[in-house]
Amino acid sequence: MSYGGWEVVGKNKKDKSNGKPAKLSKAEKKKFMENAPKLEDFLPLDEVKTLYNTLDNNKENKKPVKEKESKTKENEEKKKQQKQKQQQQQQQAEKKKTEPKEKPPKSIEGALNAISIEELKNILATNQARFPEAPLVWLKDILAYLCVKIPIDTNDPVFGNKPADYPLSVVPNTIRSILESATKDAGSKAVQIFYEITLTAMTNNMVKGTPVVGHKIFLQFLAYQHPETVISNIPKLVTLRNSYQNRKPIGLSLLWALAQGGQKNLTIGLKIWHEVMASMLEMKNYASYVVQILERFTTLHGTTTSLSSDLYLNIADDVYSGRYNIPASVEKELGVSVAKLRTIIFKNKDTRHQPLFQALMKKLTYTTPENYKAEIINALVASLSTDTQCYSAWRSNYTKYLHQSSLLLKHLNANWTRVSPSLRVNLLRETILTFIATNEELGKAKKKEEHLNACVKECKVLLEKMTVSRSWFPWKKGSVLLLVVIGAMLAYDTQKHGSFKASNTNRFLTESGVSGYGEHAWSRVRLYSSKSLEFIEASAPEYYKAVTEFSTPYVKLAGDLCLITKNTSLKVYNNIVLYAHQKGPLIAASINHYAPGLLESMQKQSIQAMEAIKTYSALASDQANILVGHLNSENLRKYTSQAINTTQTFASQTYNWVYEKVQTLTKVH
Repeated sequence: MSYGGWEVVGKNKKDKSNGKPAKLSKAEKKKFMENAPKLEDFLPLDEVKTLYNTLDNNKENKKPVKEKESKTKENEEKKKQQKQKQQQQQQQAEKKKTEPKEKPPKSIEGALNAISIEELKNILATNQARFPEAPLVWLKDILAYLCVKIPIDTNDPVFGNKPADYPLSVVPNTIRSILESATKDAGSKAVQIFYEITLTAMTNNMVKGTPVVGHKIFLQFLAYQHPETVISNIPKLVTLRNSYQNRKPIGLSLLWALAQGGQKNLTIGLKIWHEVMASMLEMKNYASYVVQILERFTTLHGTTTSLSSDLYLNIADDVYSGRYNIPASVEKELGVSVAKLRTIIFKNKDTRHQPLFQALMKKLTYTTPENYKAEIINALVASLSTDTQCYSAWRSNYTKYLHQSSLLLKHLNANWTRVSPSLRVNLLRETILTFIATNEELGKAKKKEEHLNACVKECKVLLEKMTVSRSWFPWKKGSVLLLVVIGAMLAYDTQKHGSFKASNTNRFLTESGVSGYGEHAWSRVRLYSSKSLEFIEASAPEYYKAVTEFSTPYVKLAGDLCLITKNTSLKVYNNIVLYAHQKGPLIAASINHYAPGLLESMQKQSIQAMEAIKTYSALASDQANILVGHLNSENLRKYTSQAINTTQTFASQTYNWVYEKVQTLTKVH
């Protein structure tokens, strides 16, 4: 609808402002304030200042009186506290000046002895009370306290000139008991985490140049008490090694800390050596120390009998397989350590070594280095000596391992006298016979097996060595030993009673009749010997003369030698008697000290044995009636007595005749 040409196209809207001025935005306000006139543009500067001052005074007058009073009181209290603090600081400074300064410890032992046990106990008790569920906090505070109290910086990171358990060996027992209590209450999981934290903190502090003796003591303590924590996180240990192996002091400190686990547990020590340390044999800065660690492990645990064969094989591979470029200067020491490990492996006679035997056979290949071959063959021989099941394993795998069998047989042949006492010869003979039969079957096949000829040759030679008859008893040595024992007993008996006639031996021989038989036999020997000499003198004077002329100088020499031997024997006998008189009481006293009553019991038993011999000899003499005729007991006794007498007479005549001839020849010449 239009009115005079105007149209209404929409509804009339009321003004939103309703007559009020519109609100300005922040930008518009800022622009307005910048463009607005200022008092400084219209009034003098003095009037402007007075105006601002009056405005400030009016604002302060509007504040309540109570707030002013409270603020003044607070200011006064603050001033008093500041004055008190200043006075306390001044007093502390004066005390420090007047009190003598504590001298820093010069050694680890001195620093440990200076630690306050009560203070350390309070630190642990306070932390346990404040943080009962955070054992890492307790252990960290104890470690921090030790590091502060032991500010010693050592030049040798591995304590080379000290015992193996240093520096833990010089820690007082009271401190060690506190550490034991803290780790026991903390639990195994917290101890494991704390070990890794302490190991990392040691390396970081060494980078900063801070002493780390406290860290090393705690690490050594944890490794001794909980050796399993050392191998709980091998990848992290390898990462730490790689990070610091170019810094020799830090690298040596890491190796030292990790080696502490092997001080108490050989298995853990060998695992650490294989997983972390073996690769460092290639580095000249670490090779000698890594070898020293392995040698220490094998020496400390030389008497143990529990060792996994896998660990032995791993260590042998590290040393001999050529995996690492090992310096020639340490190869011999490594070989000695591996040999010790082999000895430890085969000490346990109850362990079955059949799996180890088969594993060693597999490792003995064409490409195996010579020193590794020697080690494997020695281990194979030890397996055969320890476990009889290894023979059956060898027989069952003979055709599969012809090359290995030829090397082993060759070694047995070359060292038969040395290795045969430790082997089961009967089982080895059966095994060789089985090999010979197998060799014949393989020889008939169209396809000839490689190394078959070598096996045939070695089996034949070894079988010949095993079939050679050999006396099982050393008769020569036994006879000499028996004569020495009898002579010693006779000498002791004679010396004890003053003469042979008064000795128990002579009394026993006389009472049993042996002495009479001996005298009779000796007389017979002398008789027939004299008759034989008379016959020789009568029938062969020319030969006798030639023999006399030829043997005169030798007889003279023999007489001189007899005199020398006699004099020497007397001197030796007198020296032995003198020594027995001097040392006998001491030896008897020491025997009575360590074994009271032993000598008396031996003496009683000896007397009883002699009496028993005499008794049974008499019984045998009385009950020897089973022999009749010319062989009855009386005739035998008679014949024996005659033989002894004849032998004695003949020997006396022979001696007199030889002596006269020697004297005659001596006068002639």
